[in-house]
Parts: sequence; structure tokens; C-alpha cells
Amino acid sequence: MSPESLPLCSPMPDGPLPPHVDGCFGCGPRNPASVGMALELRGDRVVARFTFDERHQGAPGLAHGGVVAAVLDEAAGTVPTTMCVPAVTAKLEVNYARPARLYRPMTVSAVLARREGERKLHINARIEDDGQLVAEGNALFVVVTPDHFFAHGAKEGEIPFFGV
Repeated sequence: MSPESLPLCSPMPDGPLPPHVDGCFGCGPRNPASVGMALELRGDRVVARFTFDERHQGAPGLAHGGVVAAVLDEAAGTVPTTMCVPAVTAKLEVNYARPARLYRPMTVSAVLARREGERKLHINARIEDDGQLVAEGNALFVVVTPDHFFAHGAKEGEIPFFGV
């Protein structure tokens, strides 16, 4: 993955970001299985600190690979959110570099690598444990209308990032 990124042109200021929704698996404060990601915007990058625990275990002492992928997806999906662009995951390719240990503070970051036309956002994300690469993901997100979320159960006011 390229460390280079495109400007997000985000209307949001640098700093902490609110959870997507209270029940979000990645960042939701009311989801008992949440990874508890504390998402922030730092320039052209979304960054979060988190710690896997027994709720996220696969093999003993290690996070499940699917949960690792979910963290990459969550960080990547926050990039269009900070741009106030409703988008959903179309593809996520994950490369695992080393096991993700439980009870270790980790960092995930995501950047907009390129935009293809009006609908395709290519986003790169990576998880690090004390500066060491754990996993990286290359994601393709496609822009949708807010109606996509309402068609699947969102209620008015639940997705304030998009003004609805």
C-alpha cells in the first residue's frame, strides 16, 4: 500500500469523531461486543486506538481474523464519513502480517488512496501493534444515496454525518 493519500476535503475539524451509531460494532458505545474504537480525524487520515479482548478471540490469546478485517473495514468506512459522503464497502482485501494479540493497545489508520469517477473510493487501512504491522486492507467503497440506509432500517436523525 502506498503511504500517500489524497486530501479528504473534510468539513469536519481534526479531532475526535462521534460513533457512527450507538450500536456500531467498531465504535458503538451501546454494543456490548464493540471493539471500542476511539476514531479521530488527523489531517487526511482517520486514526483510532483500540484493544481486542476475549469477546474478539479466535485462537487462544489472539483476535479472530474476521474481527481484524472488521476493524480495517470500520476505519476505511470512516474516511467517506468524514467527507460527508455516504458510501458502503464493495470489496475489502486483507493481508495479515502477524497475529493480533488480545489486550494490546493497537492503532488503525485509513487514508483515501484514490477516487475513481464519482462513485468509487479506494481506501487503504492498516493496523499496528507498537509500530509493527499486524494487517493491512485495500478497500473499495461505492457512493450511495442516504436512501440506501433508510431502505435498510435507518431512522431519521440516525445518520447525522450525511445531514439526515
